Formats: sequence, C-alpha cells, structure tokens
Amino acid sequence: MGREILGWLSRDSRGFALSLDLLLAIIPITLLLGFVAADMDNLLYNMEDAVFRSSMDRTAGDAVNTLLETSGDPYNWETTGNPNIVGLAQYDTSKNGSIEGTLDPIKLNSLTTAELQKLVGNNYNFYMSVSTINKTGTSTSIRTLGNNSYAAAPDVVKVEKDVLSSKFKIVSSQVGQIRYTGGTRNFIIPPFQSSFNTNQSYDYWILIANNVGFSSASFSINNNALNFTNLIAGNTNNAVMISSSFLNLNASSPNTFYNNTVSMNATGVFPSSMDVYIVQAPKNVTGTSITTDSVVPKYSVFDFYLWLK
Repeated sequence: MGREILGWLSRDSRGFALSLDLLLAIIPITLLLGFVAADMDNLLYNMEDAVFRSSMDRTAGDAVNTLLETSGDPYNWETTGNPNIVGLAQYDTSKNGSIEGTLDPIKLNSLTTAELQKLVGNNYNFYMSVSTINKTGTSTSIRTLGNNSYAAAPDVVKVEKDVLSSKFKIVSSQVGQIRYTGGTRNFIIPPFQSSFNTNQSYDYWILIANNVGFSSASFSINNNALNFTNLIAGNTNNAVMISSSFLNLNASSPNTFYNNTVSMNATGVFPSSMDVYIVQAPKNVTGTSITTDSVVPKYSVFDFYLWLK
C-alpha cells in the first residue's frame, strides 16, 4: 500500500517537474522577446530618424549647391521673371558660364519665398541669410528669406558657406586704370546694358571713388553729359544717378537689352587716381546708399537652415 502511494506520487512529481521546467524555460524566452520588441521599436525609430535626417541633409545640400554654383534656368531668370530653377551665382556672358560663389545682387533681391520653397519642396521650412563680414568683426545683413523660427524646431540642418556678395550690382567699371600725372585726360569706360523693363524697377548710377588727385570729372553717356564737380580727394563715395532719358531703351521691345556707351574726361594733379563704377540699384535707393562699401563684392556668410514642417 505504501509503495503504491509513493509510486503514484513519483509519477505525478515527474509531470509536475516537466511542467515547471517548461514554465521556467518560457519565462526567459518571453523576457527576451520583450527586450527584442523594445529594441526593435528603438531600432525602427533610429532608422526612421536617420532616414529623415539623411533626406534633410541631402535636400539642404542640393539646394545650397544649386543657389551658389548656378545662375538658374534660364540664366537670366531675374529679368524674365519666370524661373524654372533659381540660382544666385553671377553669370559671365563673356564665358557663357556661372561665377560660382559670387552672388548676383539682382538675383538675390529678386528671389521670392515661393521660388525657394519650390526648390526645397513643400515638406520643409527654411530660412536663408546673407551677411557681409566686416573688418571690425561685425556683420551687415544683405538679405534674409523664409521663416526664422528654426530655433524651436526639434531637428534642424544648417549649411554655411563663404561667398562674395554686395548689396547693389556693378554693371560696368574701370578699376585701377584711371591714373594721371596732371592736367586733363579722356578715359573710356566699358559700356553697360539696359532694357525698358529693367528701367521700370531699377536706376543706374555713376559712382566715383576719388582715391587721390582728381578735382572734377565729366561723363558722356550716349552723348549725354553728366558732370561731377568739386571732387574731394579721398572721398570714395561720389554718386550721381544717370537720367533714364540718357539710356538706350525701347518700349516696343521691353525685354531687349541695348548697349550704353560711356566716356569720361577728368582733371587732376600729380598723382591722380580714381575708380569708376556703373551701378544698378532699385528705384527707392538714394545716392547716400551708393557707396564702394555697398557695391564692391565682399566676403560674406551664406547660412541656410532646413527643418520638417
């Protein structure tokens, strides 16, 4: 009788032990599966974050390269007003190519938020800033565009580039060549172009940087006289606006550009030295704003921020 009971308990214990072994084996497997599931969530999140970040990096880099290395399509989109792709690099007509890293002030001022949004796509917010680097360590803003709330975004891509830029555009110049030992002499300034349409939004100025020696200068623009009197030696900011009546314009062909010839007669003593710039600037600009500091390209910082909407 005692042996039968012990035998029955022994068989039952063996089954109980087997169930307990299975249960104990399942517990770590369950914990392991839980850990794997949690890690998978983190892994998927990290993969998704990496994909989005990589996409933003690529989008921001491509946008900046397009803006700084190309003149856009068409290359003169700032005058046609209908760009397929915007670009800010100056276009050299003599070489039929873009001057990478040198910004065209007219293109920069013509760029709109909608055009830049089209370049980066509708999934992103952006902010663009161009500021000159001054010798004093300060900076002067030339143009900003977009939404400057990037500081509140959880993840932002920033691309920073060094460029050459200016507030207003030089369309012709004679630099380092106007020198004389005394008396009066004639000088030729390279011609510049104008069209009827550009004249509706922009004025053209002559800027003289009288480095030393010259006391007066008279210009002929398409045989129309424009005079500078009482030039002060060392004054590099003598600006006079060219009357639109002096320019070659054609209202019946508003988008056609015509050459404007320029010559100069200057009087100075030994030694005499000046630089001359023909400047294109928006119509609301006054003469005090047309200075060598605002028209001669300077080293500048181009900052571009991009983040998800």
